[in-house]
Formats: sequence, structure tokens, C-alpha cells
Amino acid sequence: MDDDREYTPLSQALKVLGELRVRSATERVGLRDAFGRILAEEIRSREDVPRFDSSHFDGYAVASSETLRASRDSPVTIVLMRAVAGPGKPRPPNLAKGRAMRVLTGAYLPRGADAVVAREDVEERPGAVSVKQPVDAGEHVYPAGADAGKGDLLFEPGKTIVGQDLVLLTSLRVGGVRVFRRPRVTIIPTGSELARNPNDASGKVVESHSVLLERLIDGAGGLPKTYPIVGDDKSAISRSIARALRESDVVLTLAGSSVGEPDLVEGAIRAFGKANSRLVHGLRVNRGRVMGFAVVGGRPIVILPGPIQGALNAFIVMGYPLIRRHLGRGMEEPPALAATMENDWEASGRYRDFDQVVYLTVRPAAEGTPRLMASASGAATEKMSFLVGKNAYAMVPGTRPRLSKGEQVWARLLPGFSWLG
Repeated sequence: MDDDREYTPLSQALKVLGELRVRSATERVGLRDAFGRILAEEIRSREDVPRFDSSHFDGYAVASSETLRASRDSPVTIVLMRAVAGPGKPRPPNLAKGRAMRVLTGAYLPRGADAVVAREDVEERPGAVSVKQPVDAGEHVYPAGADAGKGDLLFEPGKTIVGQDLVLLTSLRVGGVRVFRRPRVTIIPTGSELARNPNDASGKVVESHSVLLERLIDGAGGLPKTYPIVGDDKSAISRSIARALRESDVVLTLAGSSVGEPDLVEGAIRAFGKANSRLVHGLRVNRGRVMGFAVVGGRPIVILPGPIQGALNAFIVMGYPLIRRHLGRGMEEPPALAATMENDWEASGRYRDFDQVVYLTVRPAAEGTPRLMASASGAATEKMSFLVGKNAYAMVPGTRPRLSKGEQVWARLLPGFSWLG
């Protein structure tokens, strides 16, 4: 690929990817397998939760009107019914007029009761209790439908299920939910110089990038799979891509994309023929401008450069959004937090007017200051140690390739890469 070629703006490339018809699929999973999954259906409450008014305290269910005249000097004595309301039991018999019923925390109240007198606020007698102060209607009562009313919309499609959601769904007696199936994402490492075994003594380079990519795919919601390394052979790369297209929803090729040298990945993709493929190769993104994508038979192939920073950048701008789109979230970027820059940063070199992926170290500000602070530094594309200690990134447009000390920046948190603390 000629370095003097015209590179495609990132916005234009993402527009093309956004128009790709995605074959999203759904599946039904049990609640214990639903954590972190993305809903593909709306969920409404099938009943009130709790189903009936419930007690917040161990005590006595009463009609509040029976306690209006109660005082410490002149307590009101109320006869107890024999029934006891306990948690996990059916609703007890109706409360007889002028009577009280012993209830335990979490138990349903009997019909006719609208308040609970705490055990410590009465004097217990055989078969009766003396109430020393009046209680208001609703006192110590958890009302029916307080968590959810029958028919209430609780969750919409696209909601990521977290732990507290599972508690509510369980209380609703929901056995399972329909979620988007995690897209299958295949990584194809290329390069005759690479070895998978870290103990390889032949002098080859250990293929390490897939270790990071697998975690990024998993964090985005996909199911990662790394194929065996393919040597510098266009036909072999093409065969590996063809297999991945049959088995995957998204394909990531790693390395084999270059400037000046024979571009093996591009050649392998072009072998599928123009009628079945679309290729955009070379984006106005630094670092990793030789990144790109293709659509073959309706499935996307993301072309990741070999150097680690370029590969990570390509995953950020194309891989992550494609995975999220398969999960019903559109071409979504990772979540972002506002942070204040601690230093100046400015793009340099021949490609300073390209969109920049700037890696940040984000940390809490001094105690008592409700801010996050971010610092940025530059590094060579192939320098892997540069990414250690970085925990976020910012997209800086080529129209203003700089960040200033004190400026607010949106620090994006990439699952599998980012952390705070």
C-alpha cells in the first residue's frame, strides 16, 4: 500500500460499518447465567412485589384506628388472635375487628390490618398486648407493589443485567430472560516470524497480542477464539479467513497489513472477488493508519496492524463498536468519565492531522476533590510497555490535535483494558 495514498476519514469508515446489516441473534438463559448479558426483550412485572402488604418489624398487626387513644399512662389492650404470620407463608386469616395478630419481619399482613406495632412498644400479656402509643396507618408496613406493580415496565431491551437486577427478577419469579447471543469473534494472527509457544527457542517472536485481544472481546460482550498462526502466504491467509467467515460473526486479522511491502491481508481479501466483498484500507487514525475493514459475504473483517498500539487502536475504533452492534447497542463506544488534564499533550509528526487515540493514566484527584485527573504521553507504536499503567484513552480529532493542562477530557474506559484504583 502506497504511503502517499488518500486515507479514509474515520467518520466515513464508521458510517459504512454502521450501514452493515448485522445478523443479531437471541437466546434464552436462566437467571444464574444472565449476569452481564444484554436484554433482548422488555420485562414487565407479572404481579405486585411484594404481593401483599408486609411487616418491616417483628410485632403485632393491628388496625391503626384501634390505637388512637393509646398512651403510656393509659395503654390500649388488644386481644390476640391465635394465628401467627411468618415470612414465606401464605397470607394469614383476616384480622378480626378489635384484635391483633403477631407478625414476624417479612410476613404478609392479614386483611384488616394497616399498621404494625413494634414488639418493643407493647406490653405483652397472656392472650393480649397493651399498646402504649398510637400508630399511624402504614407504620412499619412495606406496601404491596412497593418494588414493582403488576404490569410495570422494569427493563427495556438493551439493558445490561447486573447483580441487583437479578435480585428483583428472582423476586418476580422470573426463571429466565431473552438476551442477545454473544457474537463469535475470531482472531487470525499472521506472520512467519511468530510463534505461539513462549518457550520457543527458534528465535521467533512470541505472538502475544491475541492475549489482550481475547480479553477485550470478552469485555465487549463477544466470544473470542484465536486461530493458529498463519505464515506469510496469501493463499493460506485467504483460507483461514474463509473458515473464520463460516464460523464467526466478526473476524479480526492481526498483522500482515503494511505500507510499501506486499500487503498480504489485503491481497487475501481481494481474492474473494469484488462481487462478494467491500474493502476500506487505510484510515486517518494515528497510530495504526494501515488499519481497515472489509465486508465479505455480509460479514465484517477488521484489519488490525501488527504493532500493539496500532492493533489496539483498530479494535477501539472498529472492533468494539461492531461487537456492541451485534448486542443490540448500535455502534457504541466504551463508557466515558470526565477528567481534568494534568499536562499538555500535542500530536507531532507527519500524521498529526489524523484523528488520534491518546492513551491516558487516570487517577482520583486529592481526597475531598470530586474530580478525576488524567495525564497523557506519546510512545512508539511497537512499544508494549507503554500501555502498562495506562487505563483509559481519549479520541482527539485531527482538526485540533492537542490537549491542554486543566482542560476537561472524556476518558473512555475500555473493558479488559481499563481500571481505576
